[in-house]
Amino acid sequence: MRSRSHAWLLLVCVCLTAYNLSQEKSKSVKLGDKVSILCIAEDDKYYISWYQQKAGAPPQFLFFNNTRDYLTIDGVRAEDEAVYYCACIGSYVFAQGTNLVISDRPSPPPSLLLLAPPASPLSEGDVSVVCVAQGFYPDGVTMSWSEDSSGVTGDEVQTAPYQRQADGTFSQTSVLKLSKQRWSSGRTYTCRLSHPALATPKTYCTIKCLHKNNANMTGSELSILIGQKVLLHFL
Repeated sequence: MRSRSHAWLLLVCVCLTAYNLSQEKSKSVKLGDKVSILCIAEDDKYYISWYQQKAGAPPQFLFFNNTRDYLTIDGVRAEDEAVYYCACIGSYVFAQGTNLVISDRPSPPPSLLLLAPPASPLSEGDVSVVCVAQGFYPDGVTMSWSEDSSGVTGDEVQTAPYQRQADGTFSQTSVLKLSKQRWSSGRTYTCRLSHPALATPKTYCTIKCLHKNNANMTGSELSILIGQKVLLHFL
């Protein structure tokens, strides 16, 4: 593996009073680029620290240097994609942050993780059918549900915001809430996903198709199959 420098040039300053700090909202770069992120302050008598925040994680302190008002990354890597904040030491004044976006990283399509209750749930009340799209880049997957041939919307569907993973890809979860009676009715439930990395949207029969494809299995075997995670990949 070839060695590579990953230099950070950071400005850090102590704010004796509340200064206003500002940064670019976002910056687009390519892998291997050298990029500088500016921190603009209304006064030059300050110390500023820099922080990196990846999606789903708290800000991490980087380090500081009292001779520069910018942060430089020499040789951008995929894991550098994050939001970078400058802040005044001593007064807890933070700028709005710069979102560093890598424009040329590969765009893998999502894989689909399915979670479903047993064919005949033991507990009373609603059951949840879960559709998880994961491992995709960029963000922007679209998830929808249908019951037989009719779309399902409203309060029955709960789709969470996308989450960035440690490897820089994204995941998103959508939950379909059904009554026990409705789930046991024999209807087919389908999760539909589309993403920029896909030429056409992909539709996956999520739960009842598994029941139909395993009609000869015993109830206990079917419950084990349906009650566990099933990982499907786009073809």
